[in-house]
Amino acid sequence: MSKSFVKELQELVAANIITPVTAQEIADYYKHREKDRPNRFSAVVNILGALLVSLGIVLVVAHNWDELGRAAKTFFAFLPLVIGQGLCLYVLLKKKSNIAWREPAGVILFFAVASSISLISQTYHISGTMSGFLLTWMLLSIPIVYILPSSIVALLYIAGITWYACNTGYFNYLDNAVPFYYLLLLALVIPHYYSYLTHKKESNFFHLLNWLLVLSVTIVLGSFSAGQDRSEWVFTGYLALFSVFYLLGRLKNFNDQKLFANPFLIVGTLGTIFILMFWSFDWSWTDAYRYSDINRPSLYFSPFLYITIAILIIAGWLILSGYRAAKDIIFDPAGFSGFVLLILLLAFRNMPHIAVLLINLWILFLAVFFIRKGALQDHLGILNFGLLIIATLAVLRFFDDEIPFIWRGFFFLITGTGFFAANYMMVKKRKAITKK
Repeated sequence: MSKSFVKELQELVAANIITPVTAQEIADYYKHREKDRPNRFSAVVNILGALLVSLGIVLVVAHNWDELGRAAKTFFAFLPLVIGQGLCLYVLLKKKSNIAWREPAGVILFFAVASSISLISQTYHISGTMSGFLLTWMLLSIPIVYILPSSIVALLYIAGITWYACNTGYFNYLDNAVPFYYLLLLALVIPHYYSYLTHKKESNFFHLLNWLLVLSVTIVLGSFSAGQDRSEWVFTGYLALFSVFYLLGRLKNFNDQKLFANPFLIVGTLGTIFILMFWSFDWSWTDAYRYSDINRPSLYFSPFLYITIAILIIAGWLILSGYRAAKDIIFDPAGFSGFVLLILLLAFRNMPHIAVLLINLWILFLAVFFIRKGALQDHLGILNFGLLIIATLAVLRFFDDEIPFIWRGFFFLITGTGFFAANYMMVKKRKAITKK
């Protein structure tokens, strides 16, 4: 309990707002809660120590590896695994409720699994690929997440399956491989995530899980194209994904969190605006359909098109669920952006000028929505974000040779004036409320 908090209690007693007995009860309550709260600093230090110990064991063994016989190599290959399992068994029996013991033990065992797999493979000359190694490592490590349980291992697991998907889909692009096992691996960690969502959604581990899941899915989605899909459908798939993220971020479980603790809303919003800005150029539409590339699938035989449709079905379900929960019509245009781009690609693929006009109008509509939302909620951040969208669109149109200079100039003047006027009206409104 901080000194400033104790001082505030004394001031409340001196002002006769609370009695000395009440102040003492409040102080005792917070002292008891601090005792029950886990020591986060100790947990972080122990986790870092576990990482260093794990890497140190691997390096020491690797330094003397060539001088060891096969029996000795086998012994040292399993030694880290035995140590890690023994430590985890001790934690389960004696320290299961202590996060400062539980998380480091899980980290040590997580890396011990990888060490044992690689050393045994080298000792007995078992051939394999990097993707196969990562897949085996992740499948053997996922039980640690639930048996201990360990949230740090869950974070490392998500990073590992992302590495597996990138190695399969991006780094081996000549093989046209698709990391379908990533979906299974991701599904295995969902029960752990759901338990945090229902019981520990205020914890830092839950926020880290959200960020890592969002980044992982965003990074991996493109690997499902196997380098063969039409680029316009990959963009549409990503916009559909960002629409889903945005709609998830607007749900009550996430919308009530602080902004930085809501990666769904941040990544969904920024990703949506970025892709829409890319398609606001005329050349992005003309280049997409200028050539009839026989090496790529035709329009309706592109696998990513159907991935996009599947993601948009999820977006539609989220929209309908929000409608039923609120008992009112919910129209948040940012969540519809994936549908808009898909319709434009299907309906105006041979009329790029009309598509460019419509996509620019849609961006302006989004900007106006955020400006109005910021004004209604008295939130300068949201209001200025809408104005920033218009300013970014104006800057991009400045480099658009098809628009005359006079119109670009007027667009800049209107945008700048809008910045000053909107902020002035908002500040004036706040001052009036304060006076009342």
